[in-house]
Amino acid sequence: MTLPINSLIPVLNHHLYIPFTTFPANMNENNFGGPIKPIKVNEITGLVEYLQSIDWTEPWFVGLAIFHIVCAILTVVLRRTGVVQSVYFAVLIVLVFCAEYINQWAASNWSLFSKQQYFDSNGLFISVVFSVPILINCLVILISWLWDVGFLISDVKQLKIKQMRKLAEKRKQKEKQNGNQEDENKSGDEQKEGKAESEEEKKEK
Repeated sequence: MTLPINSLIPVLNHHLYIPFTTFPANMNENNFGGPIKPIKVNEITGLVEYLQSIDWTEPWFVGLAIFHIVCAILTVVLRRTGVVQSVYFAVLIVLVFCAEYINQWAASNWSLFSKQQYFDSNGLFISVVFSVPILINCLVILISWLWDVGFLISDVKQLKIKQMRKLAEKRKQKEKQNGNQEDENKSGDEQKEGKAESEEEKKEK
C-alpha cells in the first residue's frame, strides 16, 4: 500500500529535525546562512526592465547615491587643485579596479545590507550602479586635464610670439642706434675734415 507524500512529512520532520518550511521557495535565497550563487546574466531579459525591477528605496542604494553625489562635487571642487586632484583620480581608478572583488563579496554577503540578491556573476549590476558613475567622474577629470593642457600650449605659443616680437624690436632699436652712431661719426669726420681744410686755407693765406 502506498502512502501519500503529505503523510510522510511529519515523520521526516521528527527524525531529521529539519522542518520542510525552511527550504526556500526561491532558490536564489539561502536561509541557512551559506554562500549563494550570483544571478547569471542570461537571466536578465533587458537592462531597462532589470533596473525597473530594483527597489531603489533601500538604504544602501541611498548611501550609494550620496557617495556618487559627493564624488561629483569633489570632481568639480578639486578641478584647480593639481596634486590633490591627481590623488583623487588615482583613488577613483583603484575603486573601479576593486569593483570585481566588491561584487564577489556582495554576492556572498548581500543579506547583510540588502533585501534581494542583485549581484550577477559577470558584474553587470555593480558596473551599472558603481563603476560607470565613477568612470564618468574620471572622464570629466581627463577632459579638464586636456582642456588645461590645450590652454597651456596656446599660452606657451603666445609667449614665444611675444618674445620673438620683443627680440625683433630690440634688433631694430640696436640697428637704429648703430645707424645713428654711424651718422654721428660721419658727421663728426666731415666736421673735422672741414675744420682741417679751413685751417689749411688760413695757413696758405
